Amino acid sequence: MKLPHQGHLHRLFIQSTAITILSGVGLLTGWVPSLTAPSLTASFSTTARAGNPTFSNQEITNYAQAAIALESRRHQAVEEIKRIVGQVPRIVCDEPTSINMLPGNAPQIAVSYCDQAKRIIESKGLTVSRFNEITRHQQSDSRFRERIQAEILRIMQSPDAR
Repeated sequence: MKLPHQGHLHRLFIQSTAITILSGVGLLTGWVPSLTAPSLTASFSTTARAGNPTFSNQEITNYAQAAIALESRRHQAVEEIKRIVGQVPRIVCDEPTSINMLPGNAPQIAVSYCDQAKRIIESKGLTVSRFNEITRHQQSDSRFRERIQAEILRIMQSPDAR
């Protein structure tokens, strides 16, 4: 039996989770999964396109699915690296020096995360450059960010997500 306010609390939890996911993706800035503790950035270099990009509804759904899948792995990798190095420095996937300077087995954890991030993004029907382009655009366009956030919420509230 649900208490009257339980549905409201569940919705608030889902919304805060969606915001956390977008923030985690936002931390990826270098883009794509950045291991950012706030610093692990699975950043893969990309070139910016001129003009105002257009993204299909399917790309937004794919992006939201990828962001959800990436967040738990990013968090896990950050925690593993944090146990080794304390405070996690900025780590960018396509900047080998940001990974190679890590002590112990932290570089292996970072590389594993970066490889998994690329596979996750591609498994959701996006290229890394398109994922990064969407990430950059949502950071500068609040309406677009709200659209992505709404899609994350929709996915998380779907019966399949439970």
